[in-house]
Amino acid sequence: MSLHPTEKANRPQKFWALSSMAFVLLAFYLFYSAPAPLAGEQVASYTLSTEDALSLLAYENDVTRTLYTKAIVGAGKPQGLAFSEDWADPDVVAGPLPALFLRGVAENLKASSVPLGLYLGSDYPIESSNRFQGRQAEAFEAMRTNPIPQHFKDEVTGETIGMYPDFASAPACVSCHNEHERTSKDDWELGDLMGATTWSYPGDSVTTDQFVQMLAAYREGVAQVWGRYLLEIRAMDEATRPQIGSTWPSKGSFVPDVQVFQDSVATLSAFHLMHEINEIGSLKSMK
Repeated sequence: MSLHPTEKANRPQKFWALSSMAFVLLAFYLFYSAPAPLAGEQVASYTLSTEDALSLLAYENDVTRTLYTKAIVGAGKPQGLAFSEDWADPDVVAGPLPALFLRGVAENLKASSVPLGLYLGSDYPIESSNRFQGRQAEAFEAMRTNPIPQHFKDEVTGETIGMYPDFASAPACVSCHNEHERTSKDDWELGDLMGATTWSYPGDSVTTDQFVQMLAAYREGVAQVWGRYLLEIRAMDEATRPQIGSTWPSKGSFVPDVQVFQDSVATLSAFHLMHEINEIGSLKSMK
């Protein structure tokens, strides 16, 4: 995936307009494709499958992580920005590595009221705790043969599980894993299937309101991790501290603020999300 961040600040209204447009389209297609209720029946909540909902979230997550990896980590290192697995240590002034950025989002999701799970695993992880086990290991083995998403029901929890391929999309992914002192594989190449992001949510379907809550919880997690990273930036020495605002590291010693980062993710993901919502609505109307 080739992503190009928005170099100029988008107004906050644009971010919310794009988001609202997607939700309006979702509600529109699901509402008008639903059969009319019989007399005396209560109008049911309009739904989409949990599998579809997780796939929409997985796409936005892919956009977010690729943007962070390429436009922040990849472009920021030449500008003097540091990234470390110890970034949360108060004595370490650095940002999170891409995998740890996702872990931070997952931790925020876990602490939220939305029962949405997120996990990044691999068959060659740096941390042994991230090695796939059981049904997920079986699904990822199938993904090695055919790198397409895997969906199944967790037999213990009853949750719907969605696993999505995680490729080495930027040189920073490859060099970090190959050079890490605890790596279990040191010959990764650009484009390799490195692991999979795994999402979980209870049930087979979600209402439109629930999907809005899922997406909002994910975006809030991203904002929280990004905000923590900006605190690391503000702790840097004034002589080397990049300017926080509307400009990206590709232009020099700059980093985008939370709103600009969110606006860029929304701009990059909005068309695909609306297209997929359109497809979901069209398929429902044919039933």
